[in-house]
Amino acid sequence: MICAHCGTEIADKALICYRCGNATTEPRIKPPAEGSLFERPRRRRMPIVAIVILIVLIALALLAWLLGVGGSTQSADAGDAGASLAAFLHALGDRLQRIA
Repeated sequence: MICAHCGTEIADKALICYRCGNATTEPRIKPPAEGSLFERPRRRRMPIVAIVILIVLIALALLAWLLGVGGSTQSADAGDAGASLAAFLHALGDRLQRIA
C-alpha cells in the first residue's frame, strides 16, 4: 500500500503512515465538532468547600462543648476557656456566613 499523503510504501494493514503520521483510512466514528472527547465538564467546587467548612465547624463546636461542659469537675479557668472558644466559633461562623 502507498500512503495517500506522502507516497511512502507502507504495510497493507497499516492504520497510519510511519513517515507522515496520517491515517490510511477514514475514521469509523467522527469526532465531535466542538470540545475534546476526554475533557469532562467541570463541577463547581462550592459544595465541597461548604461541606468541609461545615465539618470543621461541627468539630470545633463539639470541642467547645466538651471543654465547656463538665460541671464541678473542671476548674474555673477551663470553663472560661470553653466560653472564649465558643465565642470565637460564633464569631468565625458569622464571618464565614458573610463570605458565602
